[in-house]
Amino acid sequence: MPRRQRWTPVKGTGTRVASPAERALLAAADLPLRVLGRAPMLAAPPLDGDRVREVLVLRLDRIGDLLMSLPALSDLRRAYPGARIRLAVGRWSEEIARRAPVDDVLVWSAPWVGRPSEGAQTRRALWRRALGLRAERLDLALDLQGDVRAAWLMALTGARERIGYANTGGARLLTRVVPLDETVSWIDQNRRAVAVAAGPEAIGAGAPVDLLTADDRARARAVLAAQGLDGLRPLVGLHASGGRPVKQWAPARWREVAARLQREFGAAFVLTGTAADHPLAEQVARGLGSAVRDLTGRLPLIDALAVIGALDLFLSADTGPMHMAAAVGTPSVSVFGPSDARRYFSGGTGAPGTRHVVAQAELWCAPCNLIRRPPTECLGPEGPECLRLVTTDQVHAAAAALLRAGGFPPREAGAA
Repeated sequence: MPRRQRWTPVKGTGTRVASPAERALLAAADLPLRVLGRAPMLAAPPLDGDRVREVLVLRLDRIGDLLMSLPALSDLRRAYPGARIRLAVGRWSEEIARRAPVDDVLVWSAPWVGRPSEGAQTRRALWRRALGLRAERLDLALDLQGDVRAAWLMALTGARERIGYANTGGARLLTRVVPLDETVSWIDQNRRAVAVAAGPEAIGAGAPVDLLTADDRARARAVLAAQGLDGLRPLVGLHASGGRPVKQWAPARWREVAARLQREFGAAFVLTGTAADHPLAEQVARGLGSAVRDLTGRLPLIDALAVIGALDLFLSADTGPMHMAAAVGTPSVSVFGPSDARRYFSGGTGAPGTRHVVAQAELWCAPCNLIRRPPTECLGPEGPECLRLVTTDQVHAAAAALLRAGGFPPREAGAA
């Protein structure tokens, strides 16, 4: 796909599927619903809190998506304080989901999101789980992803009100449609979905979600002490993996930024990631000396979250741990390439001078959001041009500014 065929943001209920063939298949699958089903409402009065007692929320995708849903879940909790709220997530998100402001967590590991090695279930297993909720007489089911397969699962539960996006089809499976606006953050988008159920006054009404307990923070301190890092400041986390090649900033560039921060601030480093990220972490650590600890593949999810919460600064690509840093309030610099930071960054505006900064390049074709189907010229070993144009000077300057703002002056006179 040539780069000139750029992703176009959708507003309202227009399709968000780029491929003409895929759009045709979805339209064909949607045709019986259009013929037999009733049209959903695009606007309707808020649901009476006294009548909403049983709620199901679907968030079947990845950890970062769940983290960007926490403010919406808090709004939902505030809007329906007497309701029993169930949150369905994949096995990969379960630990964090259990810290969300909900009553029950259901493990629905969708095969279109995860792999069997991650505990993904079959479609038939998910259908059985959805049908099993019919006896609960759900008052409200809410999908925060925007997937026609999730709409089918909500329909199988028999929920009285089924709210979600219809931009991939399945509108007739819903009772209310949430207009999709791909020019705003998913945090705001998720809150608008809750507002379709509870009214606009629900937006922002919920309390902030604190994901870490005192025990979590104590374990993080113990992990850092066991690595000989207690008392070393500033302590900087670095997550080198982009998750996908099209989002991968070069390890040599991460190493250069880390080396400069070591020289100027005496920074110690913690390298985070899964076991699969260990080769990348080794490339970054090469030549950085003894004040680097590689924790890739060694921490359970909550412990990794707590360690990130104990850091003075976190550097990462556009991936799940970026959202973790924002969720626990650790200042961060995130390198963005083809993804639209307005949509997929959870740390606010990302502007310099804020606690969470986005480093990205100005390029005519960026952001294209062609993550799953990158243009051919972006698939080479050097990665896409939009990432190559993000310089080490740019990332270093943002990181150094955050360290100075955190009370860590440079050790060297005249350091940037």
